[in-house]
Amino acid sequence: MNKLALIATWFSAAVMLSDQTGNYELKRRFVSPDSSLTAAVGTQTSAQGYGHPPIHFLGAISNGSFVRFQELPPSQYFAEYHGMAWIEDVQPRWIDNRFLIFADPSGLAIADFQTQRLLVDHVFTGYEKSPIGNRWAAIRLRATDRLQSELTDDFQDTVLVIDPYDVANEIANAAEDNFVGQMKAAKPGGIVLAKPEWAPDGSTFAILTWNRGATEAVRYNTNLRETGRTAVSLKVDRESALSLSLKPNLAEAAKSILSDPTIFH
Repeated sequence: MNKLALIATWFSAAVMLSDQTGNYELKRRFVSPDSSLTAAVGTQTSAQGYGHPPIHFLGAISNGSFVRFQELPPSQYFAEYHGMAWIEDVQPRWIDNRFLIFADPSGLAIADFQTQRLLVDHVFTGYEKSPIGNRWAAIRLRATDRLQSELTDDFQDTVLVIDPYDVANEIANAAEDNFVGQMKAAKPGGIVLAKPEWAPDGSTFAILTWNRGATEAVRYNTNLRETGRTAVSLKVDRESALSLSLKPNLAEAAKSILSDPTIFH
């Protein structure tokens, strides 16, 4: 059995634990690499009754009880919140016997065992992990009206950098009206066309932006300070640029441009 399988173990039988807020069925537990910490997934029956899926919570096992982690404030844009049910199917990993990291194609969750709270539980338009260390560059989910079919011409994405230690220090800035307030954020001057592309040494990353027909490559360092911007001769039609999601047919061209070491020279 590999190390991750040892760290994250399924319970074969239902185990009921309680805390001050009620009873929980324990679904999974995750033991830190040094075996000093145990996080878990607990569920409760939905208050809406039979036929509705159970409610999932992430928490810690302490003195035989399940202690729920403090959750993020609600987002004004509900789709931006990933929710907890997905953690039943995702294999997590630990960072420094403190942070528990869950990731799937649509989003990322980070829990801080030290403060027993969720730091990140977000769906992103796109995101990419640095090849060096534990840091992610992400594009905030595009908040649009429910029936909106495309972005408006003046829409501007938000670029994020997610470092667990930075986020833990800034978590008080997360609020309903600023659901990404705990993350470094910047406006890139347009719509991002593809996932961020990291430099091999993890010191910078680049994105491709579109603004009313003009396409630019923009480079940032890990503090989200812009360190380069250059026009790119890539023609992108308006429909593709204003799509509510990233267009897969642009991914290869964007990667080729952004990974070119001469692009900002």
